[in-house]
Amino acid sequence: MKLSVLPLLLLISSVGAVNAQDQKWDLRRCVEYGMKNNINVRQTAIQAEQSKISYDQAVMAQLPSLGYSMSHGFSFGRTLDRTTNVYTSRSAMFEQMSIQSNALLFNFNSRKNSLMASKLSWEADQAAVDKAANDIGLNIAATYLRALLSREQVEISKIVLDQTNAQYRNTRKLVDAGSLPELNAAELEATVARDSATYVQAMSQANLDKLSLKSLLSLQADIPFELVAPPIDMIQVDNILDIVPDGLYQTALTSQPQIKGNDLRMQAAQKTLLASKAIMKPSISAFGQLSSNFNQFLKKPLGYTYSGEQQTGAYIKQGVTQVPVYAPAYDLKYQMRSFGEYWNGYGKQLRDQFGQGLGLSVNIPIFNGHQARANVQRAYLEVKKNDLAIERDKLQLKQDIYTAYYSASGAFQTYLARQKALETAARSFELASKRYEIGVMQTIEWLTNQNNLTRAKIDKVVAQYEYVFRMKVLEFYKGQGLKL
Repeated sequence: MKLSVLPLLLLISSVGAVNAQDQKWDLRRCVEYGMKNNINVRQTAIQAEQSKISYDQAVMAQLPSLGYSMSHGFSFGRTLDRTTNVYTSRSAMFEQMSIQSNALLFNFNSRKNSLMASKLSWEADQAAVDKAANDIGLNIAATYLRALLSREQVEISKIVLDQTNAQYRNTRKLVDAGSLPELNAAELEATVARDSATYVQAMSQANLDKLSLKSLLSLQADIPFELVAPPIDMIQVDNILDIVPDGLYQTALTSQPQIKGNDLRMQAAQKTLLASKAIMKPSISAFGQLSSNFNQFLKKPLGYTYSGEQQTGAYIKQGVTQVPVYAPAYDLKYQMRSFGEYWNGYGKQLRDQFGQGLGLSVNIPIFNGHQARANVQRAYLEVKKNDLAIERDKLQLKQDIYTAYYSASGAFQTYLARQKALETAARSFELASKRYEIGVMQTIEWLTNQNNLTRAKIDKVVAQYEYVFRMKVLEFYKGQGLKL
């Protein structure tokens, strides 16, 4: 059953933590506590929080990207001197750093539609939280009224048991005095045993119904728990004759979280479809970059020594003879730098090697394995699926409202019939008791009349609670919340 939680939230104030010493629970407290603490509702709320994170991420994705990268290391053997871009065989310490930024300038609103889809999905998940709260609220109301009915049956069973006990004691005196046969006392004694068993069963059922209610509230089974409610006759309900199902349906269409959520998911699917189509079109981006390098050889030169001459590989011609050309040779001397010396000239090199870049890039999708087109097709099917979900839930909503209306009408007629039956049974039992007291009616006949009266009381209470619950469902559809 799909009902709007918004009117209920207006009627219910916020709830604090459960105090184990505070045992009294009315319907309002049960509903508000269950809507806040039921595990299913809390799980749905987590999903809404996850959607909010996705939406926040989509918002931040509208901003240009900005990244910083830095690499620092040592090179050995033949490597590239990153400051001169010349290969060398000297070992060195190097460092490279850069800052890059990219901004999307135009992409046929793909990113904008994706952002709207994320926002609508988040709002739809918030509506799902309301729906989960609705469902648990109605389940709590139904279980709460069933627990009250069980309590009423305990009271009725207790009254019947007390009456039977009193009748048995009176009959026992008459039998002992010789005014009535022993059979009368035996029949009443057996009835006392049966009524005692009925009373015990009623108490057991009442405890089980309260336990079921605790489960819906996510309460520990051993927490003290006492139901508080006005007498069933004091609970106010609307007049069934004032309710028009179709008008109730039109009202519910504007307030049901399920319908609202479906509409939001449809809008999100439509935005996703537009975004998927836009991805198939060209996009334009702007980019910028700042970078610099540092390179320091691990050894520093100390000087050089003359080591003689060596051929240069060149020749001069003296007559017909070629004479080789020699040049002086020197041996360079190096010394390992200290760690502090590794950083000599660090700032100057960074300034000297500082570079900048700025430009535009165009991305034109041509072929990507049918991925983009497949995404469009999936988005289109998602739109169709959401359209069917809207149609399904509207049909179900109307079905639920008319079912609730006819159920309430039937419950009202049943209640009137049960009330009439109770009046007749009460009158019959009154006459039977007078005849039994003057000795013109058998005990078994009197017990039959008593059982008829008990059954009529229970039937009347059951019908009354059923009618009250059905009317509360209709009032909830009208936006009046759940209250007794």
